[in-house]
Amino acid sequence: MPSPIRSLTSFSMLVCLGAFAAPAEAQMGASGVLVRRLDPPQSNLPGVTSGTPRAQSMAAGARPAILLTGYWPPSNEAVRRFSPNPAQNPLGWIGANWEGRGYDVYAYFPEFTPPTCTSCGTGVGDLTVDYQDTTADFWPIANALQPIAIMTFSRSSATLNWELEMNQYNRTTWVNDYVAPLQPNPAPPDNTVPAGTLRPSTLPVQEIVDDVNDANAGLNAFVCLSGNGGGFLSEFIAYLGVWYQAIHASPQDPAWCVAAGHTHVGRNIPWPQAQRAAEISLRTLIRHVDRTLGRSAAFNLYCETNANSAGLGAMLSPGGSSSIANNDLAWSVNYAPANVNGFLYYGPAQANVPYGAGALCVAAPRQRVAPVLVTDASGVAQRVLDLTAAPFAAGSNAVLAGSTWYFQVAYRDPTGAANGLNATNGVQVVFAP
Repeated sequence: MPSPIRSLTSFSMLVCLGAFAAPAEAQMGASGVLVRRLDPPQSNLPGVTSGTPRAQSMAAGARPAILLTGYWPPSNEAVRRFSPNPAQNPLGWIGANWEGRGYDVYAYFPEFTPPTCTSCGTGVGDLTVDYQDTTADFWPIANALQPIAIMTFSRSSATLNWELEMNQYNRTTWVNDYVAPLQPNPAPPDNTVPAGTLRPSTLPVQEIVDDVNDANAGLNAFVCLSGNGGGFLSEFIAYLGVWYQAIHASPQDPAWCVAAGHTHVGRNIPWPQAQRAAEISLRTLIRHVDRTLGRSAAFNLYCETNANSAGLGAMLSPGGSSSIANNDLAWSVNYAPANVNGFLYYGPAQANVPYGAGALCVAAPRQRVAPVLVTDASGVAQRVLDLTAAPFAAGSNAVLAGSTWYFQVAYRDPTGAANGLNATNGVQVVFAP
């Protein structure tokens, strides 16, 4: 496998000129070759390694953390619901065992006035736009969480791009921030490798690009193959993330960090779309981590949702676990129209049959789960299942350990297209004892 780090000088022929700019421009990263398909494929991803201390601790019930960070809007808004800080996330932290996947997701980011700022300044709170403050915040957060993966986000140009950065450099000189001292101290920040060393992203960038583009979220996802993060705080926190991952890159490390990398979020992306794309990226990252750990996933989302009158389309997400003994499987519907009826159903196989403006993703025969779901004023509905009751406990639709079932919600959308009918994505569940 090639070395995961390279010298800036040996890579300079691929880096675009004019890498340094004023801070507002440096947020965007230096323009480079944007690709939707890596050729050759990414070569620095770990292979499947079973029986590691991480995998053993998860088998014993531990839930590793995944760390997300944001900077300027919409990147901070994209990860806001994962903040454990009630002042920043008054709707409540959704990161605990997110979607029942076995990971706790935490987000940290600064706040700006106004929240829709263009020229945003330093901001307030965690990870402000200041080299010293970002350093002082990042390492205690990372060392406390010991994340199994890290995704950092910041803002790019006035586009709808979702840009996965491959390249972060251990720079001697950075674009000045706003508060003296204007440069990182020390610079370069990483004394374990030579100045100018490149640490590339270890996120599964091709999979993330594919999944964001396939989601029909109205975004243009790319890999920035030959540029860089811009030499400002975007690239700085990106470098901290991949540096932390390199420190904990051994599968035998109890704090093994499988992946880390940075995404530039287009400034014109509406906040709900940015949140949706961050969640898509996170699901892809978790799939990669599970695969690397040799871990079977209990839940798998499939069958992309379709646009509705509320936006990009309603999402069905699992919570709790797939354990029959635990009997804590729960479902959440988000991004649906407000105050509409729907019904949850399940079946033994997948399908893709047109249904109003969406598709039925569960094959017949489908078993409905009473009572009817009703979304609230925010387009949210929730349902906790009782696997000891009908229809799950007995009969042809009994849920047994080792069985696989497919779930979906169909709902009314009176002001939407195609006769006011639509449906969420589907979710595959492999039930455990």
